[in-house]
Amino acid sequence: MKNYETSKLIKSQDLNHHDTLFAGRLAEWIAEASFMGASDLYGKYGETDHLVAVEMHSMKYLGPSFNGDIIRFVSTGIQAGKTSLTVYTKALRNDTDVKIAECFVTFVCIDFDKQKIPHNIVIGEPETEEEKEIVEKFKKIRGK
Repeated sequence: MKNYETSKLIKSQDLNHHDTLFAGRLAEWIAEASFMGASDLYGKYGETDHLVAVEMHSMKYLGPSFNGDIIRFVSTGIQAGKTSLTVYTKALRNDTDVKIAECFVTFVCIDFDKQKIPHNIVIGEPETEEEKEIVEKFKKIRGK
């Protein structure tokens, strides 16, 4: 399974009244990181046929982050249907493996007329224990 990484710097305008990262800002960033990961898998950027998000599944906030932290987002495609693609994204604090959030986001591929079209993306089987756990977690969320 292929990973895509991006990062964001937490600035004072990203904080809530507790001086920690505002949950809404993190949700925005995790959606954006998931889209970039899905776009990387799809291999197209800003073209008329592209991906749109249709569902954020089970977003979990797991810990705080603070002004000056750098949040690293790691996105992994975990499931591909005929027109849909689900990406798992985790948010890691600074240069560590401390997970502050995780989320699954499902996208569909659309054409110029906003109609679903096949994307021809193939996701390989999970190889690592972490990948297997992520896929199983998603199956539980989806009730499968």
